[in-house]
Amino acid sequence: MPREDFLPNIDEEWLEKAATLWTTPFADTPSDRVIVDPILLSHAATLFRKDTKYFWQNPDEAVRMVCNGCELYDITPVGHYLWGDYWGQDYGAKLKYTEKSPPVIDEYPLKEPEDVDKLEIKGPEELKDGPTFEKHLTALDTCLDEYPEMFAPVTQFNGAFDIASNMVQAEQLLMWLIREPEIVDDLVYKMAEHMVNANKVVADRYGMNVMIAGSVVANGDLLNRDQIERFNFEPTCKAVKDTLKAGAGPGVYYHLCGEHKDDWDLWTDAPMSPFTVMQIGYEDGEIFPADKLVENFGDKCTTFGVVDTSLVQMGSPREVYDQAAEQLKKGKDSPRGFILGTSCECPTYSPPGNIHAMVRAAKDHGQYERF
Repeated sequence: MPREDFLPNIDEEWLEKAATLWTTPFADTPSDRVIVDPILLSHAATLFRKDTKYFWQNPDEAVRMVCNGCELYDITPVGHYLWGDYWGQDYGAKLKYTEKSPPVIDEYPLKEPEDVDKLEIKGPEELKDGPTFEKHLTALDTCLDEYPEMFAPVTQFNGAFDIASNMVQAEQLLMWLIREPEIVDDLVYKMAEHMVNANKVVADRYGMNVMIAGSVVANGDLLNRDQIERFNFEPTCKAVKDTLKAGAGPGVYYHLCGEHKDDWDLWTDAPMSPFTVMQIGYEDGEIFPADKLVENFGDKCTTFGVVDTSLVQMGSPREVYDQAAEQLKKGKDSPRGFILGTSCECPTYSPPGNIHAMVRAAKDHGQYERF
């Protein structure tokens, strides 16, 4: 869909209010309530009769769908397009597109231990012209040009171990982790170097950068605490520190997807800037309690309380509303700000009524008491 097929502009009155809600957690500017960020990505395509494959293959159109979807739902006014999950492409990985799910890696670039040893990390100039940034920068440039008030220069990584899983088939990576862990050590620190170089690309282009770090694959469903600390937490923290030292920040968004009962406390020592967000998905199979999140991170950074993505996809609006309301009551007055969202990306085929239920809960139960 070309730009002329969308509404002529985003409603200015809505945008001004939404922007104020969005900046409150970081600038402590007074506003009415907590903002909702359901991490809107390919779900936006369903609002315009497009499928997931179309969304990921057309970054300029995708970001238009997201920006218009933000106004429709009254959520965070940011043009998300997080293509950076696919850094493996820059080193020879091949992707496969499907109609109803994000692209998957069909062929991995690293197959043998010696491949890791031979791997040379690309510098910022090479990455800038590579396949990942071709899509990612197209989306960011489109947002900056057409929806400048909704622009945020976000770079997507998750953690060093997560990027490693885009280089090596998961089963092979886990086998090395058990039998030849020093190979995985080498790989994840090379991925940390890659993270810094990619952050430099975005910061050099736009004058600042917001990096998404944390842990998706490296969670308690696959790894134990010691493995998470060694193969993900430590190299990821190095990447964040090196990024900030290089002036390629200042934004840091820690996205801890999945189960983190045994390792969430590691992240209390993660490097943080004044513009840091901490989000943790699950603890022992249940959504991470917002009050526990605030207790342990509220004095350090903005906290991001979650609603279960499965509930958003499969539950009723009332169930979503009730869970969102509970999290809001526990977290809304976190000292350095609070955001409500989903525990991971908004599921593509979530009922619109369930996303509305989160926003309605924020309006009913997310009013700040500290202003």
